[in-house]
Amino acid sequence: MTRAGAKAVRAGYHHGDLRQALIDAAEAVLAEKGVGGFTLRECARRAGVSPAAPAHHFGNLTGLLTAIATLGFDGLSGAMDAAAEAATQAGGSRLRAIGEAYLATALARPGRFRVVFGQMGLNGEDPDFKQASARAFSILVRETRAELPQDQGEDDLFSRLPPSFAGDPDLAEILLVWSVTHGFTTLLLDGQLDFLAGTAGREALLKLHSERLVVLLISALRSSDPSA
Repeated sequence: MTRAGAKAVRAGYHHGDLRQALIDAAEAVLAEKGVGGFTLRECARRAGVSPAAPAHHFGNLTGLLTAIATLGFDGLSGAMDAAAEAATQAGGSRLRAIGEAYLATALARPGRFRVVFGQMGLNGEDPDFKQASARAFSILVRETRAELPQDQGEDDLFSRLPPSFAGDPDLAEILLVWSVTHGFTTLLLDGQLDFLAGTAGREALLKLHSERLVVLLISALRSSDPSA
């Protein structure tokens, strides 16, 4: 973290917003060290407060991580909704747009993305977290359904949860879109696709994703047989 960044974090605290200062510090730790180097003590140190101070707002490490994951889902939802609207204005594919927004969001904040979808403990019962994660998933559901031959229009998926979602007729297609998008994103972030890019670099893989992978995915959805 730069000296200016550290001052900004401490300034936020001294103005009374300890919660936000701790989140800012946590984001800086994630950006620099990733989830492997993330500790509550380090976040408190960067915010210029005692190691016990975060407990006032977050209770423990899980509480802080859950707050960051909530921001992550909110940011992802905002990016996907904006991309979908832009695609509508430009006459493009909304599903393709949200896939690209998903990827761009992860690349812009990989540390936050790993908290959202990683193995670190989160409080899945936190109301804000549940609402944020449900919103992000509902966008995926909405845009996937819109590409299907039997387009049912907008549907409040979460009014039917649980347990009827397990029998949802579009579940396979929804999981296909998420698996392809998330799988490609994670492989790219982990460097597992670097050997395929060669000297062309990451940009070549991003171009492949945009021009071929998403096109194949949409084609598969549009040709799916709802009666199968």
